[in-house]
Amino acid sequence: MQNTIGDMAKYIKNIIPSNIPETYTLKAMFEHISGEENIRNGILAFRDLLYLVCDRFIADGSLYDKPVKNTQNNDSHPSLPVSYPFLNNVKSILFNIGYHGELIENGGSILLDDLKLLTSVIGADGNQMKAKISVPKLMEALKFLTSCSVYFDGIDLDARTLDMSKTTSLIISYPDNPAMLTGLKVMAIAQKDLYAKGNHDIFLRCDYRVLKEEDTEVISMLKDFVAPLPDRVQDFALNLHQHYLDAGLTCIVDVFYLGIRFIYSHKNKEILTFSAAQESGYRILIKAQYTHLYPDVIEMFPLPLQEKISRGYGCNKKLFGELCQKGCHGFSFPLDDSIIDISQDIEVWLDKEVMFTKKKCI
Repeated sequence: MQNTIGDMAKYIKNIIPSNIPETYTLKAMFEHISGEENIRNGILAFRDLLYLVCDRFIADGSLYDKPVKNTQNNDSHPSLPVSYPFLNNVKSILFNIGYHGELIENGGSILLDDLKLLTSVIGADGNQMKAKISVPKLMEALKFLTSCSVYFDGIDLDARTLDMSKTTSLIISYPDNPAMLTGLKVMAIAQKDLYAKGNHDIFLRCDYRVLKEEDTEVISMLKDFVAPLPDRVQDFALNLHQHYLDAGLTCIVDVFYLGIRFIYSHKNKEILTFSAAQESGYRILIKAQYTHLYPDVIEMFPLPLQEKISRGYGCNKKLFGELCQKGCHGFSFPLDDSIIDISQDIEVWLDKEVMFTKKKCI
């Protein structure tokens, strides 16, 4: 069953940080835009606009589910431009307004002096793609943004068509909270100028952390990551995080498109990962390679867990003649209440795997 634009919007809303601090020091590159307090308030307002956009898609998604025609869609690795083109158009237009527009009226409005700048389709890294947003699709997306209280002065959205050459400028406003426009601009600049491999879609995720002068601790990022999960599952993940840092593992955070991973490794050997993706949800992935060295421990586990381990992991298509289930990512378990029943077994299992991994790496 194909996921809907509403499903993607629910996922995006979950990975937008809900606990953005009110005080933090900004990189000097933003000081020409506005004062730090104005920017921080703008980021909060922009985050709230993204929430509103997601809520609109969740409520009325059936109106906007329009995948690109004649394109084979891979549901296991969905792409915004292919799977959710309308959502990507809305993201691109907001980005283009922020990046190319000029804050005017003390930050109360944004002036865009070339309407064609709105038509660039923006990828996960903030760069222009070859595709352009057509005039009808541009009008449809602008009407959607108007329903989210973003207003466009200089264009008649009720007109049957739009002559781009006759529209010389556009003034964008957000009366509900004008500070949002400052946040919009700052996050667009951050997406374009602070993008790095392993940190895709900074703009759409409102990843304010890249704006900070100081680095953000991984534990803070993990708390944001698990915030949508049940309390017991949050505690499970946070406890494992600290336990395996104490055991000497390193943790890196990787964001590939909209998939987020916290990867725990010993000398570049991945052992444990917390993962979230729209197509597979929140999961814990275990890349256990030495289970044959501690069969006595595995025999103590519940039978379903023993059976899962005995089956191994790898490419499901090659090993088991099944459709791709991302088995190459490791033994995969959903991060929900079901994990609590085997949480102690998981920790015992991982402790053994860490021990043998370290022995093999000596």
